[in-house]
This record gives sequence, structure tokens and C-alpha cells, in this order.
Amino acid sequence: METKNPSRLNLLLKIAPEMASRSEILVFSKELTKTDVRKRMSIPTKKLPHLPQFQAGAVVLEVEDERGQVWNMRCSIRKQKYLKPVISSSWVAFARSKNLGIGDKIFFYRELNDEDGPSGAKYKIKVQKATKVFGAIVGYGSPVHEAI
Repeated sequence: METKNPSRLNLLLKIAPEMASRSEILVFSKELTKTDVRKRMSIPTKKLPHLPQFQAGAVVLEVEDERGQVWNMRCSIRKQKYLKPVISSSWVAFARSKNLGIGDKIFFYRELNDEDGPSGAKYKIKVQKATKVFGAIVGYGSPVHEAI
């Protein structure tokens, strides 16, 4: 039943139903360190609830970059005193392909969509390059964002 003043949700459903069924949340953002760029990227421990269940200490995340390329990144939990997740497999290849350096920022999103698999989640990653003058970070370029 339609009303004279449809709600914003009803308006969205009429304009773009595919957008109304999907939401995206920022899981974390991070300024990259030397270890992040060269070996593996650590994820804050408090972000574990935003990741799928780990099987045998690891899970493969399908992560889409700003160009639509999907990267299969292995995320594992460290076997030390605390459960700090790290992304290792495919991470270094991703970092090299984007020419990431120390001080660049990444934004890691979780996309919720009714059509996704059992976990109900897909992931996206976006990059923001640091602007450096004589090696010092003086700002950041515009983040690469796609229309969602």
C-alpha cells in the first residue's frame, strides 16, 4: 500500500532495489606499517566478530578491490598468547599490485547482501595513497570509492 509521502526506504526500493537490499560497513581502516606492506597485514583483534568462523585457525576471504578484481586472502589467527588475525596469502601480491607503501591507508569493508553465501558476507578493500614530501606524510589522496 502506497502513501502520499513514501518513506526513504520505499523510495529506494522504487529507484534501486539492488541497493536497498545491500549494506556495507567499515570493518576497519589502517595506516600501513613496514610489516603490513612486506609480509602480512594484521587486523585489530576486536574486529574478529566481523570475520567468518575460522576453520582450523584460518579462513579464506574473497576480497574485491576498487576495480572489481577478487583476491582470495587467507586470514589466520596467530598461535601466540592472543588471537590477533593476520592476512597473509595474496596480501603481498595485492600490496605490490597497488604499489602500497608505508603510511598508505586501507579501508576494509564488509558487505551484507541477501544473495551471498552462508556467511552472508563479502569483503571490499579500498586504498588511499599517502602524499609524501621528502619522506614525510603531508596528506592523503582521495580514496578510491565506487558508487555503491
